[in-house]
Amino acid sequence: MSPKRPIRTKTDTADSTPVVRDTTPDISTPPRLLPDTLIDPTSTHPAWQLPAPPVTRQQMIEIYDLPAETHVRNVTAQRPIGSYFLAPGLVNRLPPADPRDGTRTAGRYTYVDLVEGGTVQIGPDAQNGLRARLSSELLASGPLLERVEGTLVWRPLLAQNAPDADISQLSMTRHRLPDDEPSVVPPKRQRTDETLDPWSNWAIDPQHATTGDIRIDGIQYKVIPRGDASDPIVYIKNPSHLIYDFDLLDRTLRLEPQEQPRGAIQVPPAHDWQIDPTLPFERPLTKYISQYFPELSTTSLESVAFHQFVLANGSDTATGSGLTLLRQTFNDWQTGNRHPRPQLADPLLMLPILPTSGNGAVRIIELPTPTSNGPLQRLDFDPALFRQEWLYSNTTQSALDLKRFMATLLTRNGYAVFDPSLSNSFPALVFKRSGHDYVFFISLHRIRGRKINQTLNVDHSSANLRLHIQVGATAAAAVIAANAANKVVWLRGGPQMLANANDTVFIVRDANPRL
Repeated sequence: MSPKRPIRTKTDTADSTPVVRDTTPDISTPPRLLPDTLIDPTSTHPAWQLPAPPVTRQQMIEIYDLPAETHVRNVTAQRPIGSYFLAPGLVNRLPPADPRDGTRTAGRYTYVDLVEGGTVQIGPDAQNGLRARLSSELLASGPLLERVEGTLVWRPLLAQNAPDADISQLSMTRHRLPDDEPSVVPPKRQRTDETLDPWSNWAIDPQHATTGDIRIDGIQYKVIPRGDASDPIVYIKNPSHLIYDFDLLDRTLRLEPQEQPRGAIQVPPAHDWQIDPTLPFERPLTKYISQYFPELSTTSLESVAFHQFVLANGSDTATGSGLTLLRQTFNDWQTGNRHPRPQLADPLLMLPILPTSGNGAVRIIELPTPTSNGPLQRLDFDPALFRQEWLYSNTTQSALDLKRFMATLLTRNGYAVFDPSLSNSFPALVFKRSGHDYVFFISLHRIRGRKINQTLNVDHSSANLRLHIQVGATAAAAVIAANAANKVVWLRGGPQMLANANDTVFIVRDANPRL
């Protein structure tokens, strides 16, 4: 168990700059990053891997003049089931098993618990059977699995007609006799750059070129639709990738990053097209977000990544200018540059204003259900990633403790929080993020269920006084100044506990100003 963090270090300041605690890590090195693979690990925990079958060198027998009707069968060794086990830390983050079939679904991926212990990801094989799957595979190739009848656990199926381990296996390859090919033409020497450049086999027949496609060194390439015609960068693509929507780009970045589109630009003085060999994206889109917002839930990471993709491209399919905007946003995160389009860089600015119901001085906000494949309506932080702080927050009903809990959570995820006031009523915080000048005001709630009761401010004469008490003088002055420039984002959030769902810390946006 790690030692308890100091709640805050008091620092006096005369200006409106947020006070960030001494224990706050620099945003460029977040203290608690999600694993690179999230729920979809690209590698398993070493302690859970079983040794691979020993590789033995077999004697090769070459047979010439083999009858054409001879059936040749390739025999390959299968990885042991232990090679597919997830690390225990990732297993603990999965939702409970579905009582109908024992599957545990997280985003686009499905997992099962095995009867002998261990949890594996599953997926279909070429015959639509369910097998253990590595995240690097398009089709699952592990052991075939079945659910144990009457339980929620699964087991490997015994291979049918499997070759006897004691019988030697013969591997045969057909070779033509030299006399059969009297005039064999030596193969054309392959170009050196074709062995190095992944796009060397992306050429298309010039007759199939469309408007916007480009020619480089005499080779015709398909180009992703440009989007903004003034953008100097275009992106050539693998012609077998028809339309780059979010799913195709994400799958390519996860499984075949070298096959992602490549930027090209015209180089003076001749203005010939030249391909940039640098990978546009070094990791999947969700991994960029998890690096700078490390405690978002898996559902929120996927939802934010998809929404960011749509915002950048103006639709659910990629354009050249949209890919450039995404690259610029990720670079701004890394360098700390100011964001020319803040809504692309901050998930809180992507949130829509939720509708309210009711009348009079009380309105009700119905909290939407978190989803990774629908519209972005809320952000959720996963308590499994800050278990110690979460457990402590559940032992107190103090409004001041709730403010401190949320302040440290926001700080760990890259926001600069104004020092919470000592008021133990009307819990609220004010915070900012580098790269833009918006100011966030969040009213805090502990929610059991799905509704927030929102009391409207009807006494405008005392609004500024209450604001001063709620958030402190420095934070109140920042809110008033930002409100005059229409730069305040009004939020609500806090712990949410439901009977049949995982605990979460949520943030939603509303339109009720606290002034």
